[in-house]
Amino acid sequence: MEKEVKAKDLMDLGNQAELAGDIDKAIHYYELAAKEGNTDGLASIGLLYQYGTGVEQSYNRAIEWYQRIIDAGDVDGWYLLGTVYEDMEDYTKSVYCYEKQIEEGGNCKYTAFYGLAKAYRYGLGKEEDFPKALDYYQRAAGNGEITAMVDLGQLYYDGNGVKQDYSIANYWFEKAADSYDGNYLAFAHLGEAYHYGLGKNVDYDKAKEYYEKALEAGEDAVLFWFGQIYYDEEQYEKALGYFQRAAVEKNQFQAEAEEHIGRMYQFGEGVEQDFGKAAEWYQKAADNGNAAAMRSLGAMYTRGDGVEQDAGQGAYWALQAAKLGDVIAMHNIGYCYGNGEGVEQDYVAALAWYMRAADCGDEDAMNEIGDIYYFGNGVEKDYSIAKEWFEKAIAAGNETPLMPLGTIYYYNENYDKAMELYLKAVNDDNTYQHIAEARIGDLYLEGSGVEQDIAKAAEWYRKSAAHGYATAMLALGDIYCEGVGNVEQDLIKAKEWYEKAKEAGSEDAEQRLADFS
Repeated sequence: MEKEVKAKDLMDLGNQAELAGDIDKAIHYYELAAKEGNTDGLASIGLLYQYGTGVEQSYNRAIEWYQRIIDAGDVDGWYLLGTVYEDMEDYTKSVYCYEKQIEEGGNCKYTAFYGLAKAYRYGLGKEEDFPKALDYYQRAAGNGEITAMVDLGQLYYDGNGVKQDYSIANYWFEKAADSYDGNYLAFAHLGEAYHYGLGKNVDYDKAKEYYEKALEAGEDAVLFWFGQIYYDEEQYEKALGYFQRAAVEKNQFQAEAEEHIGRMYQFGEGVEQDFGKAAEWYQKAADNGNAAAMRSLGAMYTRGDGVEQDAGQGAYWALQAAKLGDVIAMHNIGYCYGNGEGVEQDYVAALAWYMRAADCGDEDAMNEIGDIYYFGNGVEKDYSIAKEWFEKAIAAGNETPLMPLGTIYYYNENYDKAMELYLKAVNDDNTYQHIAEARIGDLYLEGSGVEQDIAKAAEWYRKSAAHGYATAMLALGDIYCEGVGNVEQDLIKAKEWYEKAKEAGSEDAEQRLADFS
């Protein structure tokens, strides 16, 4: 017993020296502890050499110390030996050592299960076999191996090789979080679960609690999530503070933090609106590969917000973001090619980018594709293809194509359907509201699908004219000029409407006024 106490005291002295950075003294005490029969001393020296802590890294020296553990009769040396071979990428030997550890038992048996789980998962020294990997993960995690718990949780979180299930993922993250010293990744994931409602009810207070634990454990990536949660709560000053810290730490969320700071300056959230600073932060985030920042930077160049207006730069950054999969940027670069904005006009390229955006569910891109075929921009005009894309856009929630789709039905003499779509398009949110109103006027004027009623036609033309549509103004002029149906001739009103139509840009109205003379 006295000998064990002495060995423990020596290990404590070694640990203290290592923490103080006196590695020579640490090795001295570890060697003394080993002479007293404590193989932890041998393991501690091996770890110093394996990771180059205060000594020149040497896998061979680490192997020598771990082999001495085995020679001393402590089977846990097999696992440690396996980790060195894994670091050396000699996976055949690492797998042999892990299997030997499992065969011999010992304290590291279940940690060795974790080593084999990785071997089968990634095909390292074993033929890739995910079911076997999953079995070893579960055996390791079920017996207290914290890293295996976290990895197993991550598999269910991502749906990687298993059906995505946040409840199972959270179960393993909670097991890891509740272990003797917790786990920073588990804390972070549980914070995220409560933050975004991933298998948990949204609870910002619990999310912050877990984020704080992760931060205390050294996971600075949660600085960004802290910022995001305060941003969601509209506590912008706190959010900005965390985003700025995340940007300084240069972790995996650095670019996202920079993009958020840019957004806050662009929209004046918690800071005075400053387009120049917004552009600076977007540039930083874009340089670090953030697609959303590239897209926003491109838009700022297009508009000249905070930077000198430059359509070429606008298109350039939209294209970079689109290549990284940003759906809005795909639409934007499609628009640039379709309109020759910052790039040479290219309808084929525009259509290609709109197609990619539409495949990602972008309803606006669906409408743009419909427009391309409706107007025959760079392709042969094809109403059947246009109709297909307009209907897809409408089904996805975009009401813009209601009017042109109604017109396709009009041309096909399906006047009832045309009227139905025109009436739906008559709302303040629809780009073509004024045209739809005029088209309803046309149906009443012609008596197409409805009983002819010139007064009602004139009523709809007036609504359209109130929105500045010259064609409707011209139609009103014609009705009053001729005195059609139940509307009496009134040349004074006719002239008034022709003049309004002329002011709105109608050449036909100009000719009609000339005829008046």
